Amino acid sequence: MAEDLSGLRVRLAATLPDHVAAALAGYEDFTAAAPPADAKGFAAWHAAAKAALAHADLLIKLARWAEGSAEPDEDAGMERLLAGARAALDALDDGDEEE
Repeated sequence: MAEDLSGLRVRLAATLPDHVAAALAGYEDFTAAAPPADAKGFAAWHAAAKAALAHADLLIKLARWAEGSAEPDEDAGMERLLAGARAALDALDDGDEEE
């Protein structure tokens, strides 16, 4: 079992950075477009953005595990990107409550 996990870590450590980059690029592409103006369309757009962000976050956590690191790297560019994306989504949520 330990050998299986070791092999999995090696394989994931080699492939996950590309998957993380692709997930973040997809998120950026998706959120670059303006959300729909209607409430139902906006809610669907917002849910999709949150799901994409959660996917990227999970991939980053898995990549850390694969590298043998459980602690976040405070200087990691992806962490800053995710934090900025979360803040942007929170700002959108705040704007909905005022209307």
